[in-house]
Amino acid sequence: MTSEATSAALPSGLRLRESGEADIDRVVTFRNRYATASQWQSPAAVRHMEAASPEPNRLRFLIEDGAGAVVAFAMTGDGGVFRSPDGSWRVNVLVDKQWRHKGVGSALLALVEPHAKRNGAKKLIAAVRGDDPDGLAFAKARDYAQFHERIDAYIDVTKFDAAPFGDPDETMRKVGIRLATYGALMQEHAADTEAFQRRMLPAIWAMARDVPAASPAPETPPPFEQAKRMFFEGPGIDADTTILALRGDDIVGMSITAVKDNGTAYTNFTGVARAERGKGIALAMKLRAVAALKKRDIQLFGTTNDEQNAAMRGINRKLGYVPDAPTLMFEKKFA
Repeated sequence: MTSEATSAALPSGLRLRESGEADIDRVVTFRNRYATASQWQSPAAVRHMEAASPEPNRLRFLIEDGAGAVVAFAMTGDGGVFRSPDGSWRVNVLVDKQWRHKGVGSALLALVEPHAKRNGAKKLIAAVRGDDPDGLAFAKARDYAQFHERIDAYIDVTKFDAAPFGDPDETMRKVGIRLATYGALMQEHAADTEAFQRRMLPAIWAMARDVPAASPAPETPPPFEQAKRMFFEGPGIDADTTILALRGDDIVGMSITAVKDNGTAYTNFTGVARAERGKGIALAMKLRAVAALKKRDIQLFGTTNDEQNAAMRGINRKLGYVPDAPTLMFEKKFA
C-alpha cells in the first residue's frame, strides 16, 4: 500500500506523512506520554543519537489530527552500525488511545513492514509493554510471536540503605580491583583522554556481547570516531555516576549511568569481564552509582534486564529494585 492510499483510508480528519528530523521534538513528546520512567527520552538525547548514528534504511511515519497534533507514529530500521548479524530489524507502532481500533495502527504497519522486507530484513522485532493489552492483542493478531522478555525495575535512591553492604571500595580492594568514576578517570588521563576511550570501547563491547539480548550485537564495535560521539560525548553517560572497575590498567567492569532531564537516572549498561565474574564487581559498581546519585538528590534509579540475565537480576533484587510490568519482545519472521 502506498502512503497516499493509506492516508486516504484513514479516519476522517487524520493526515499521514513521512516523519523526519524536524519532527523529533513532537514525536518524542508523543512517545513519552506512553513511556515508563526508564523509557522516557529527551528530544536533545534523541537528536544527538540520530546525528551520531544515522540509519540510512530507517523509515518513519506520523499521523496528525486536524489540529496538527501527533496521534500515531511508526518506525522501522536495521540499527545502522548496530545492525544485528541475524538480519533482524526493529519495528514500533504507537497510536493514541482515542484512535485505537480504527485501523490506524494496521495502516501504519502496512507501510513499514514491506519496507523492511524489501531491504533484506529476515524478521521484525517489536517491544510491547506487558500491561498494554491493546498492544499485545495487536501484535498477536498480526502474526507476531512472543520470544523474549525484558524487565524494568526501579529503586528509590532516597530510601536506600547501603549499610548492610559495607564499603564497596574496600570490598573491591580486597580482590585487587579499583573503582573509579568515569569523570575521575578522564581527569587522570587528561593528557590523552582519547587513548583511554579507545581502550574502553573494545572492553565494553566484549562485555555487551555476552548480554542475552533479543538479538545479537555485531561482532565489532562501531568505528571509534562514531563510537566517541555516541557513547562518550552524549547524554547517555554521566561522568560522576558512571563507574568503572579496573585491575591495574585493565578495564574489567563498567556500569554506565544516564541522568535524565525528567529527574530520574537509568543504568544504560552494567557488565563485567568474563574472567572477573563472581567477585561482587557488578554489585560494588551499582553501590557506588547509588551513593553518587543520592548526593545529587535523584530519587528514581531505573534499569532494564533481559529475563535470561539471572545474575544481574539477582543483584538488583539484592539491592531492593522493584520490578515493573515486563516488556515482551515479539518477532515476525519473513520467508
